[in-house]
Amino acid sequence: MMESAIILVSGAAVGIIAGLFGVGGSFLLVPLLSIATSVPIQFLVGSCTSQVLGPATAALLSFRIRRRELRIPLILMGGIVMGTLTGSEILSEMQKQLGDDSRMLTVAIQYSYIALLWILGLFSLWESRRHRKGRPLSIGWLKFPNIKPTCEVFGRNRKQKISVISLSLFGLFVGFLAGFLGLSGGIILFPGLHYAYGIPSKRSAIMSLVLVWMIAFQATLIHAVHGRVDLNVVMLLLVGSTFGAKLGVYLSSRTTGGKLREHFAGLLLGTASIITIYLLLP
Repeated sequence: MMESAIILVSGAAVGIIAGLFGVGGSFLLVPLLSIATSVPIQFLVGSCTSQVLGPATAALLSFRIRRRELRIPLILMGGIVMGTLTGSEILSEMQKQLGDDSRMLTVAIQYSYIALLWILGLFSLWESRRHRKGRPLSIGWLKFPNIKPTCEVFGRNRKQKISVISLSLFGLFVGFLAGFLGLSGGIILFPGLHYAYGIPSKRSAIMSLVLVWMIAFQATLIHAVHGRVDLNVVMLLLVGSTFGAKLGVYLSSRTTGGKLREHFAGLLLGTASIITIYLLLP
C-alpha cells in the first residue's frame, strides 16, 4: 500500500514537470523509485517510459501546436528510433550477461543518471544566471547551415537554417539514452534545442513535448516486446501524471523563458543531490 501511494504521488509530480518543461519525467522516476520501492530496475525503466504517454498526451492537448512546430520533431525522429533500438538492445544484453545479479545493472544506471543530471543542471544554472545579468550565452552551436540538406526554423530574431544531418545525429544520441536509461528524452531535448540549435525556450519546450510523446510511444512498444513493462506501476503513474500535466501547462504559460530555464536547472540539481546523498550513505 505504501509503495502504491509513493508511485501515485510521484506520477502527479512528474505530470506537473511534463507540462512545465516539456520533459517526460523518467529521469526523475527511475532513480527515485529505484530508491523508494522494491520494483526491479529493468521494470522501472520500461514502465516509466510507458507512463510518459499519459502526461505528454494531456499536455499536448492543452497546447495549440502549429504545423511548423512539427518539422524539427519529425526530422529528429529518424535518429531517435535507431538510437532507442540500440540502447534497448544493449540493456537487454547486459541483463542477460548479469542474470540474477541485477544490483550491478542498477548501480550502473543510477551513476549514469547522476553524471547526466549534474552536468546538465550546473550548465543550465550557469547559463540562466548569465542571462539574468544581461550576458546571454551564444547559442546555435550545432546548426551547421553549410552542411546540406537544411531546414528552416525561427530563432531568437529571424529564420535560420539548420543541418538535417546534425539534427539526425542529435536524435540518435537522445534515442540511445531513451532506450538504455528509460529517459523520454526531454531532459536532453529541452536544453539541446535551445542551446545547440538556437530555438527559443518556450518553443523548445513544445517541440520537446511532441518528441517526448513520439519517443515514449515507440519505446513503450520496444520495452513491451522485451517484457519490461509492469502494468500496475504504469496505471498508478498514469492516474497522477495525467492530472498533474494540466497544472504544469498552466504554470508554463505564466513563466518567462529565462525563469523556465532557471527552474529547470534547480529541478536537475535537486534530483542529482538526492540521488548522490543516497548512494554515498552506508
